[in-house]
Amino acid sequence: MTRATHQYATDPRPECHKRTTRHCGYSVLELIFVMALMAVVMTLVVPALSTTLAQGRVATASHDMMADLQTARFTAISRQQVVVVCPSIDGASCANSSRWEDGWILFVDHDADRRRSSGEPRILVHGALPDDIQLRFRRPHRLFYRPDGSAWPNGHFRFCSKSRKARPRAVIIYRTGRNRVSDQAPGRRKIACTE
Repeated sequence: MTRATHQYATDPRPECHKRTTRHCGYSVLELIFVMALMAVVMTLVVPALSTTLAQGRVATASHDMMADLQTARFTAISRQQVVVVCPSIDGASCANSSRWEDGWILFVDHDADRRRSSGEPRILVHGALPDDIQLRFRRPHRLFYRPDGSAWPNGHFRFCSKSRKARPRAVIIYRTGRNRVSDQAPGRRKIACTE
């Protein structure tokens, strides 16, 4: 009676299961080949991954702004008061700057001066965006929502990747107070990613 020997179908080196004096493992040539193949794959994957990450950061920032603008509009309507959105470095006051990527605040503007006074409640504070993102809006460097939900001024926020790895995006604000995210500036123009 003979006994059947089993070969393992998943083992690439079935001879290693036999009792022999031969050493099992991979040769140096095989290891070098695999490492070279991995290097080629990594040179193709890493740039694509960094582009994907940059696009994700731009998309996230534009959706954050969209949500914050909707919050400002909703608050203006529900409280029947003017709500201002402005760039802010410290999270407490408006900055007279075009650098929205440093952060922004939303607040109720009781005295209608478009600047946050100590008694005016903050509704929301958004911190700085990732270093790779540039965010700009037209002058004046703030906007506000009226109690009827309309906005002033109209315009668009420009979200750009400083490394140019991601396509720019815009959040377009209409005078009616509505806004939308787009990959084009108003009028189907290209988004200008300049200072």
